[in-house]
Amino acid sequence: GILAACSAFLLFSMLQMRDGLFIRPHPAFWRVVMGLGVLYLCALVFLLFQSADDARLIMKHLDPKLGVPLPERSYAENCDLYTPDNPESYFKNFKDTVNDEFIWAHFFGWWGKTLLLRDYRLCWVLSISFEILELTFAHLLPNFHECWWDHIILDILVCNALGIVMGLLTIRYLHMKEYNWAGVDSQQTKVEDKKKPSWYNPMTLLKQFTPQTLDTYNWGILSSWKRFLVVILLIVLISIVELNAFFLKTLLWIPPPNPLNIYRLLLWCLIGTPGLREYYQFATDTKTKKLGTMAWICIANVFIEVLICIKYGGAMFWQIPTPPEVKYPWIIGTTIFTVSSVFYFAIYKNYINPQKVKNN
Repeated sequence: GILAACSAFLLFSMLQMRDGLFIRPHPAFWRVVMGLGVLYLCALVFLLFQSADDARLIMKHLDPKLGVPLPERSYAENCDLYTPDNPESYFKNFKDTVNDEFIWAHFFGWWGKTLLLRDYRLCWVLSISFEILELTFAHLLPNFHECWWDHIILDILVCNALGIVMGLLTIRYLHMKEYNWAGVDSQQTKVEDKKKPSWYNPMTLLKQFTPQTLDTYNWGILSSWKRFLVVILLIVLISIVELNAFFLKTLLWIPPPNPLNIYRLLLWCLIGTPGLREYYQFATDTKTKKLGTMAWICIANVFIEVLICIKYGGAMFWQIPTPPEVKYPWIIGTTIFTVSSVFYFAIYKNYINPQKVKNN
């Protein structure tokens, strides 16, 4: 019955919801995506009004294997990179970490996020900031404890970097390649020589699912106060979405290999694609005075996910004190960042070197 009700709502969404900025593969597809975003929001609101135990029972209805407390796992029990005494391998710890599912999640995740953000500088900021967040919340989630070479080498310099590079190469390929969407040679001038689109050709059908144009984003974070705050808010929202993946699976007892984690990431990829485009439109287009519908749906989903994490884990997390090596660096770093931002926009940009900043 629930599936039938959801299907009816998605059909209504496909027929009646407003169109967004995307038209490929078809506007109806993105209307269904909007409906999925609303359904996910409704499901989150429903979970918000349940207890943690009842929510875990609901997860058990989705997958009978769930509903069992997760074993605590730390990735920093033995950080020796070279293990000559191990009979299996001289690099046993490194080998076990490479074979972990999160390695591939890092690579493909950053490939996809680069396609969404289309700005390598913003991608690098998010990549490094998430590793900092892992260190920040390691006292709450044991699986955030990682070895130094896992944080720096595997995550940032290998998996994330390769994902960002592959994303940039994909953007360059889609941006430079000229597609013949209609299946007609543009050089032909005679009407009788024009051919009808060959929709029976599989490649023509596949091209319909690729963007007609793929432009790079110029976020211009230092161009104005508004743009700066908008990009900072975007970094915060994306970081929260990534953190929620770990907190939700821990609080709802969903092991990492479970498909529900993949389904959530795929859903966020679907609703985040038009949502991020509308967010960029609001940030860069002076004629756009308000956020689009998909952007608001994404923000609402982030907000409800955070409330669920606070409700289910608040009693447990608030009892764990924040270590001084986490608290004081954050206070100092936030203070320096705030003061330097105010100095740049309020003093440097307006009084010290306004012409250079304007040219940049």
